[in-house]
Amino acid sequence: MDHEVTRELTARLIAEERTLLERFEHLLEREAAALRTDDVAVIEGAGADRQACSSALLRIDEERREACRMLGFGEARDAFERLLAACDPQGELQRRWQGARDVLLRCKRANDHNGAVVMSKLRRVEALLVTLRGGESGGQLYGAAGQPRAPARSVSLGQA
Repeated sequence: MDHEVTRELTARLIAEERTLLERFEHLLEREAAALRTDDVAVIEGAGADRQACSSALLRIDEERREACRMLGFGEARDAFERLLAACDPQGELQRRWQGARDVLLRCKRANDHNGAVVMSKLRRVEALLVTLRGGESGGQLYGAAGQPRAPARSVSLGQA
């Protein structure tokens, strides 16, 4: 293994991943702001941007895994850390890698938060639809004889 070539490869992968993760973090922040204001156009655009960024991150992950396999470090979870230790005993790349991992954790927290906001909004819309259809939110309804009762499908809201 040529340590200098391997070090350059790992440094490039870490730098590319960190750049993409920072972009992803920005996209999640933009999505959170759009969710607060219900800006559908921005939410839709953020979704497409997130997909493109996710695809690029997956490509880098696969390139990192392939480098570990090719250089004899295998496919175990710690393969990249062992590769870093072998080509960079001073630990500079390990510190950069940890910095990228920190950004990844922030992205995970932001994504989880945005997902919770979306689920909350979805539950609210579902409850409103049930109300508009004249049903009741909650579980299955039963009649006096114990048979399942379907909620009313529509309610007259007035006449024109």
